[in-house]
Amino acid sequence: MKASETSVRILLEGSKQFQIPLFQRPYSWSKKQWDALWEDLLEVYNEAEDYHFLGPIVTQSVPGTPDGVSPFDLIDGQQRLTTLSILLAALRDHLKKHDSDSAAELHELYLINRFKKGEARYKILPTQADQEVYKQVIEGQMNGDKSIISEAYKFFWERMKNSNSEEDTVSIDITKLKNVVLENITLVSITLDDRDNPYIIFESLNHRGEPLTQADLIRNYFFMRLTDKNQKEIVYKKIWLPLQDEFKKNAGEEKYLKELTRAFWCYLRREGVATSENKIYQELKSRLDQKSEHEVLSVIKEFAQLATYYIRISFPENNEKNSGLRRAFERLKELNFRNCHPLLLNLYRDYENKTLSLQQFEQALGYVESYFVRRLFGDLSVQLMNKIFTNLYKDVNKRLEEKKSSNFVIALREELASFDTNNKGQVWPDDNSFRKSIIENSVNVKDSRVKFLLASLQEPLTKFQVKTEDLTLEHIMPQKLTPAWKALLGVNAEEISKNWLHTLGNLTLTPPSYNSEMSNSPFSKKLEYLQKSALTLDNQYFKNVETWNAEAIRCRAEYLANIAVKVWPR
Repeated sequence: MKASETSVRILLEGSKQFQIPLFQRPYSWSKKQWDALWEDLLEVYNEAEDYHFLGPIVTQSVPGTPDGVSPFDLIDGQQRLTTLSILLAALRDHLKKHDSDSAAELHELYLINRFKKGEARYKILPTQADQEVYKQVIEGQMNGDKSIISEAYKFFWERMKNSNSEEDTVSIDITKLKNVVLENITLVSITLDDRDNPYIIFESLNHRGEPLTQADLIRNYFFMRLTDKNQKEIVYKKIWLPLQDEFKKNAGEEKYLKELTRAFWCYLRREGVATSENKIYQELKSRLDQKSEHEVLSVIKEFAQLATYYIRISFPENNEKNSGLRRAFERLKELNFRNCHPLLLNLYRDYENKTLSLQQFEQALGYVESYFVRRLFGDLSVQLMNKIFTNLYKDVNKRLEEKKSSNFVIALREELASFDTNNKGQVWPDDNSFRKSIIENSVNVKDSRVKFLLASLQEPLTKFQVKTEDLTLEHIMPQKLTPAWKALLGVNAEEISKNWLHTLGNLTLTPPSYNSEMSNSPFSKKLEYLQKSALTLDNQYFKNVETWNAEAIRCRAEYLANIAVKVWPR
């Protein structure tokens, strides 16, 4: 390992290329880091500082190419070096306006390898996920595609543009700024030799700065374990990059790594591995360290397949083609019940392998939803859900092996029903307990799942799906009792309000057309509205209602409870 202080000019000049290995994450700096770099540049530009130290650049020489370019793997510093090259591209484009020779010199000496073709043309070669838009920036041929790299270019372009506008009191000499970047930005260049393990060094260096996610670490580990360069590229192009793009498309640029990390967590937990999300890398690494390269490749392929199921389960709206499964996954998503995903990955795999029929899959999903909803109404803890659903698939199959059940769905139902009723951490409430909870328990009216629950009770009466997005949760007996309501409820008005206000029997759904001013209206006015409601659940029931008090609320809750035990059977 050799280390020396260097400038951007010395680092980039000559026929060389810094290749960002496949095991590294795509470009991820944001406005926070761009702002900091720009402010540091201005300090040097304004001579408040002589130099700005940007940090280390760790490289490892790799065999040269026939065209004479000296390639280096960029082990650490890709975010810094990529940002500097984007900044230089913005400088070049500003220089074109008044000094085309300097612009051409900057381009040919520090952004490209002159006269080289193909990938060898570029001083920096990002991961394949970033290459297309990066090349557009370097060639000055941006097509309007939105990405972090294009946003970085626009950021620096705008800073230079604004600093040279008539309205700005601070005018920047672009030529001087170019020299500041090339000469006054210093780095420590660390070159590894053949004895150094680049992955170990990368892992240790990246404990600082922008922290690596568990998904980052696992990806890095996978590609470090694949030693054949051609195989690495095939796996990256054919498996990893398409999968990463799917997560980006569904979870968004900012959240896809978190979602990918969770997919790895579910991948491990589906086998009954009780590990936390922040330890999945160590768990997977300890499993694979002694495995062959072929076995590691098999794990990558297996994970990629299960990750496609994870996307269908987590983002069913645009990914699950079967309407029945799509609706079942949407319902679990509305309930925010994600603890069941390890089980669902196994079920989806069995469904794809045709060892579980579509009907059985849908029935199993129904029981999973029922288990959660009955516990939700019963105000039972969800802390043990992870443990329950980590082991559930294994426990159900054990029941089948012991011939205690005839098929998977029956075994699943019997396993859930077998949980000790004295252990409220696991119990699946029976019909009587479920009814009692619906009638007597107050619900959290700020929880969006309450709207989902009421909408679900409506669906059996009309056979169509009720969309809850535009519906509002409304108290029939209002939260603030008016004189008219106190008169209706009688001497125990305050006690009735305290005991029954937030129970399901006193709640309904109203559309956008419902006038919020009606919230405190007398019951007679509300009754007129409820009898004309578009929701069958209300217009049928309230035809025979004449008053509203504790007994009336209880009666409606019993009505809802009788529907609920059919919607969520045990």
